[in-house]
Amino acid sequence: MSGHKCSYPWDLQDRYTQDKSVVNKMQQKYWETKQAFIKATGKKEDEHVVASDADLDAKLELFHSIQRTCLDLSKAIVLYQKRICCKYTLSMNIDQINGKK
Repeated sequence: MSGHKCSYPWDLQDRYTQDKSVVNKMQQKYWETKQAFIKATGKKEDEHVVASDADLDAKLELFHSIQRTCLDLSKAIVLYQKRICCKYTLSMNIDQINGKK
């Protein structure tokens, strides 16, 4: 097993960044459209809509917190797997060296 390299086909950080980027773009577009609508109609925001937005914002914040935690846990698992793999590879190399003597 000499030269064995531990690798993983996915990159969690890139995936999270892409997902976050898409969500941020959607949120930005929503708020821009909402502000343009309010300005164009000249109406004040309904208090129920504002309360609903606050509820949605709280839920989104919770979601993002859970998402960050899951990403951190996934990174920890990948790191743990890499360490196990490298220890196994090191053990196999030592066994090969000792077998040659």
